[in-house]
Amino acid sequence: MMRIDAAHIQEWLTRQALPLWSHAGYDAAAGGFVECLTLDGRPLLDRAKRMRVQARQIYVYSHAHLLGWTPPAGGPGALEAARGGFEFLTRHYWRDDGGGFVYSVTRDGAPGDTRVEAYEQAFALFAFAWYHRASGDADAMIWAERTLAFLDEKLADPAHGGYFENLPHDLPRRQNPHMHLLEALLAWHVTSGDPAYLDRARVIVDLFRRKFFDTETGTLGEFFEADWAPAPGTAGQIVEPGHHFEWVWLLRRFAEASGEDTGRQADALYQFAMTHGSDHEPGPARGLGFDSVLRSGADPRLGHGTSLDDNKRLWVQTEAIKAQTARLESGPDAAASAHLELLLEQLFGLYLAVGHGNWQDHLDAGGGAIAETAPASSFYHLFLCLTEVLRVRDRRADLC
Repeated sequence: MMRIDAAHIQEWLTRQALPLWSHAGYDAAAGGFVECLTLDGRPLLDRAKRMRVQARQIYVYSHAHLLGWTPPAGGPGALEAARGGFEFLTRHYWRDDGGGFVYSVTRDGAPGDTRVEAYEQAFALFAFAWYHRASGDADAMIWAERTLAFLDEKLADPAHGGYFENLPHDLPRRQNPHMHLLEALLAWHVTSGDPAYLDRARVIVDLFRRKFFDTETGTLGEFFEADWAPAPGTAGQIVEPGHHFEWVWLLRRFAEASGEDTGRQADALYQFAMTHGSDHEPGPARGLGFDSVLRSGADPRLGHGTSLDDNKRLWVQTEAIKAQTARLESGPDAAASAHLELLLEQLFGLYLAVGHGNWQDHLDAGGGAIAETAPASSFYHLFLCLTEVLRVRDRRADLC
């Protein structure tokens, strides 16, 4: 096995990915970040611009600025790129007829898909936290307060807890927007030091413990009815290994911030995803996480078949990497250390092998490429997981 060391990771981030996505990945003519690139790195400018892409790229370049990244050949710096995304997002996505950030706009910022989803509000908050931390821009704090007020006034569910999916309160309800809201609140707690954000985060963790987490199987539900009962039929049995891994990392962050013990739930999620949500067969895809499985594999009364979608999205692997770093932060863990190295080898050998800072976003069950374009939305996953490897495994606090 070839070890992917810190120098290899830093080279890919600083001299390939960050330059590519701040040049080809930034729409200098119209503003904001592009939705995706071709696999050879050309921008596809005819695609609508989702708000989550702007938010995620604002995060990437804000974090890169904080880690000291300087473009190797001139061009826009990290903070300049983040500021461009922030200005495009706040100028074009907020609805004037009641507020909330819409799902997408056209290339030049004209209204596109005007639905208002809780998921988008969570990522806006996340982006504002990191941009405020990097820039000190007071407008980011103002926008965060405005976004939280909108969530509380328009989407909060006083009867059953949490937030509705959107303004029409569509079903099924999902844990996913709440997971990212937790991530955003923890980011704001670090940025501001204000305990009010940690109090809000604690409410999300409590909802996780009471409704999202199934104690019998040690799994995380995805889809729910209005009262947070599991959705009927197959939807209520679907679990995503990537979200299990993501919660492992977030529960670690919450425990550090709050001093509360989250180890039992985090361990259960990790064990399920490693046992039932990862490919153990020998071959090119060995060790990779599946897109989705059924929770029945953890309950003998329901049978042992967990297969649902054994393809392998890129983001699932990045969250698995973050989960290994969370395990290693808790103490020596030889199995987690070995799996981390396997995942890094697979990440660079399969997903990032397209070269030049670009990625293949989706593999089939046998490790063959599926995606025909590289979505910008995946850079958030990649940047966060690789900087966590540098921070935890390699004890690096910069990108230089």
